[in-house]
Amino acid sequence: MTPPTAQAQDIDNTTATAQLLSQLGYLREEVTAESVSASVPSLHSAGFDSDTDGDGSLAGEQETENKEVDGQDEREAVQVQCVVRTRIPSEFGNATHSLLMYTNSEDDKEHLALVFGYAISGPGAIYSRTLEAVRENETSRDRAIRGATPLSTSTVPITAPELNFPTSNKDTAPLARIHSCCFTGETLGSLRCDCREQLVEAMKCMSVEGRGVVLYLIQEGRGIGLKEKLRAYNLIDQGYDTREANIQLGHPADARSYRIAAAILRDLNIPSVRLLTNNPHKINSMISDGVVVSERIPMIPASWTTGILPGLEDEGANAIGSKLQDRDGYLVAKVKKMGHILDIPSEILAGTSVARF
Repeated sequence: MTPPTAQAQDIDNTTATAQLLSQLGYLREEVTAESVSASVPSLHSAGFDSDTDGDGSLAGEQETENKEVDGQDEREAVQVQCVVRTRIPSEFGNATHSLLMYTNSEDDKEHLALVFGYAISGPGAIYSRTLEAVRENETSRDRAIRGATPLSTSTVPITAPELNFPTSNKDTAPLARIHSCCFTGETLGSLRCDCREQLVEAMKCMSVEGRGVVLYLIQEGRGIGLKEKLRAYNLIDQGYDTREANIQLGHPADARSYRIAAAILRDLNIPSVRLLTNNPHKINSMISDGVVVSERIPMIPASWTTGILPGLEDEGANAIGSKLQDRDGYLVAKVKKMGHILDIPSEILAGTSVARF
């Protein structure tokens, strides 16, 4: 992936989108539902239905293939609770990062937030309101076990009022990555997707800035679960693309919801983010849930810009290319069939390895 300091291009060259891009290729003015949908029409020729609803959300094919439906704002707001925080000494950067686990009112999964620069004071402080709030009859030991900031060294019950939390400054929007778990890519090193590379590069970028959050959502296989994801892989090997495979199994092309991600951001005192993503649906979802997306930072595979695959630096271009045929086909399908915003190199589009996409 190309970090925020590197040059990148956006696939959409329309006037509306060009006004949003700086020399680095990022969306520099505030991203709104209207600005996101403005980039969609150029995707029509690539096989993506570009119709939009009046509120700027993606419609047509994308509307029917995502779990989220019209009337989202009428549903009961998602409630989240941070149940524990612990330090994570990391290979990325010199600082120690914080891993927070959340329960929620929407599903029975335990979602995670990896926070870079956790602090309860200072400009743009990132902290969990539900973790830090003083609970009735709790002791200092109780707070220590769940990872909350100490209020006292005493072990007697604490009756102090709730902490006076600061309010985050929207002008200090941190980097954020909304990331769905991927056992095959992140644990087994599968090259069918770019999930691990995206996760690693997001953490590297946040380590450089010393501030940011990775929202790690338990939504394997774009929300269909590991078993169904593996079945979809078998269909892909029979000639279907990643979108078609999910639909053949009776699932939406993308069954994920990002309402929990928005709720966690609110709990972390983050009203505005610079979002690392190629997925316009994530941007629309954040906007719908009241989170300001001030920039979109593209996630570009390193091999597309450098010809080198992280971890395989000693291998030649031909060897790397053969290893990445599955991944590149997957990314082409996400752009052409699912509206992702990514500039595909011409040699990949022309390659026989992805002809079926």
